[in-house]
Parts: sequence; structure tokens; C-alpha cells
Amino acid sequence: MLSTQAKQLMQQYKTQFMQDCAERAPKLTAFIQEILQGRHWGFSDENESFDQAVALIMEYEYQDFSVYGWLRNPNGGYLGDGIIDFPEECLPEFDADVEDEIYGLGQDENEEDEVWDAVDDFYSGLHEYFSHWFANCFRTAAQNTASTLPAYFSVHDTNSYTNLATMQEELCDDIAEKFGWTSFWQD
Repeated sequence: MLSTQAKQLMQQYKTQFMQDCAERAPKLTAFIQEILQGRHWGFSDENESFDQAVALIMEYEYQDFSVYGWLRNPNGGYLGDGIIDFPEECLPEFDADVEDEIYGLGQDENEEDEVWDAVDDFYSGLHEYFSHWFANCFRTAAQNTASTLPAYFSVHDTNSYTNLATMQEELCDDIAEKFGWTSFWQD
């Protein structure tokens, strides 16, 4: 069983994370509006432009919730000069190593599975909250800009993405097929 201290620590991190999200939502929404208007993208090839984008793909890192994105052209290749990183001031701050901190609070070693389950549940809850928060900011930005650019969002290194228009999970192969791309992961 988790100690009271461990439960309180996880609740404290969760509360702070949610507060950070709430405070930073206006900045994230404003930044997304800018990228949906074609700003922040580099096009050193004069034959490329934001108007050629058929999809916006965004991912976030599992541990620190940093977000980056890239555009896709009609052939499925990257459009523009590469990936853009979302500014840190737009995203919640999270750099805790919850597992290590919990084990430092005198957990019973005989109940290690229960501790791991609690840590997994904690992170799953944060990721679910973050995904919904990000999607809400994106939808607001898309409405504010009247953007119809299809956009997808997921944790890094996965085989499916959330379609931010429908909030449905779609497999990478299905996304590629929808756009007529050879592969989701092509250059």
C-alpha cells in the first residue's frame, strides 16, 4: 500500500500540473493560432509554402511533455525546413521523477507491484489530462483561425495519433492511406 506521504506527493504534482496547464492555456492557444496561420515555419525552398500543407503532425515527449510538430505535403513528405518546437512557456512544467521520490518515502518493498501500479496510474492520468488539455487549446485555436488543416497529436513513438478534429484515435497506416501516402513515416 502506498504511504500517505506518497499519495500526497502524487496529488501535489497532479494539482501543480493541472494549474500549470490552466495558466498556460492562453499562451498555447495563441502559439497554435500562429502556426495555423503559417507563422514559425521555415521554407528555404522557394517552391514550398504553408499553403501546400495537407496535415500537421504533433508529438509530445512522455517524460517532460515537450511538444514539437511538422507539416506534411501531399506526397506525405516533410514540408518546410523541419520540426518546430513549441515554446516552454506554452507548456506545463514537469520534471519530477515520481518513482524515485516515492521509493524514498519508505514504501514497503513487499508491495512493489502496488507501488508500480500507482505510479503507472499517476502517469496515465497526467497524460490523459495533458492530451485533452492540448486538444482543447488546439480546437480553440482552429476555431479562432477558421483553420481546416487536419491535425494529429500523440505521445512520441507510437503507432496511432488522435485526430484533433474528431478526437478519434487513428492508426498511422490508416492516416497514410487516407492521404494517399506510401507510408506515414516517409521523408
